[in-house]
Amino acid sequence: MTDKLFQETLFSFLGEEEPEAIQDTGKGKKTTASTKSRVASKDQKKTAVSVTKSEPETWELNTETIIRYGGENIPLTDYFTPEEITNGLPDSSPTDEQTTGDNAEVKLRNITGEDVRKRLENDFGELTEELTTMTFIKEKNMIIPVLTARKKGSGMLLERRHGIYLKLEDAVANRRSNMYVPGADGHMYHIRETEALTICKRARKVPSVPTLVEGVRLKYPRIPWGILTQFLVVARHFARTYGAEVHGEIYWGEEGYRLVIPAQIVSRDMCEPTEQVAYVENVVKVMEIHSHHTMEAYFSSQDDRSEQAPILYAVVGRVLDFFPQILVRTCLDGEYLIINPHIVFESPLESPTNLDFPQVSVKGAGDDDTV
Repeated sequence: MTDKLFQETLFSFLGEEEPEAIQDTGKGKKTTASTKSRVASKDQKKTAVSVTKSEPETWELNTETIIRYGGENIPLTDYFTPEEITNGLPDSSPTDEQTTGDNAEVKLRNITGEDVRKRLENDFGELTEELTTMTFIKEKNMIIPVLTARKKGSGMLLERRHGIYLKLEDAVANRRSNMYVPGADGHMYHIRETEALTICKRARKVPSVPTLVEGVRLKYPRIPWGILTQFLVVARHFARTYGAEVHGEIYWGEEGYRLVIPAQIVSRDMCEPTEQVAYVENVVKVMEIHSHHTMEAYFSSQDDRSEQAPILYAVVGRVLDFFPQILVRTCLDGEYLIINPHIVFESPLESPTNLDFPQVSVKGAGDDDTV
């Protein structure tokens, strides 16, 4: 009764929609994803019992035993010495009689599935004690680690007190006190189950996942200053001669970057390409750039409607000034991310040479000086 109430309460967070029917049994009843998961879970437990029916101490391991995991056959000797496999491991809790005297006898015991799991966990962090069942198939002389919890759903991260899921059905089938599920709005939601309530709210933080920051990383080298200078020369010509904007495109290919000025119609407040640049294999459009002649650099509402691709966009303002203004951004999911131009363009003001000037004294830099 409690499980049913929990399931119905959890699915109520879907709002107006009812839980989607996954399977029709043919008897007028529908099986939801959570029911399907429970049936699968029972089948998994039956299978596990049939494979691991013998106690770990009765595993007949030898130097030819193989560990089957991740699509590989891993020799047991990669994790245990032949002596450990043949003779056993030291017992961790010897008796008083075994530990007294100069000729104290060290008691050995057979290698268990838990011993194997612990050593595997150093290389495969997902093989935790909570999620892993160690099975041994005697006929094949093979050890198989089975991640039992992950068979119930995809993309889950389960801890003792919380779980992170891709689907609400997985949260129903693998309940935790604190559960985190993504919503269609792009936010993670925290679902907290207590004795009396099931609470759902937007999560402020999610445990056991990395902290991410917004940003852009250019896969190619920074655009050379010479490419930007080429565009500034063109932009100043149209600004000085016609008081007009101009549009350019920057491409990356086998020979590096190149600037293209496509066919377009320009005026004081717009520049509209009339032809697309011909496609060339292995050449990638990296940036679209346009000028604002004597006006400030800013992205207009027309720019917002036109610049929707996940590439770089730049606008150069006050192009007749000695140092023009420049803004750079990109677009993802209809939203814009402003980028520092230093990340995108090389600068002539960056010098790799030694800038040590012993003839220049900086007030306050010495131990006895004050600013």
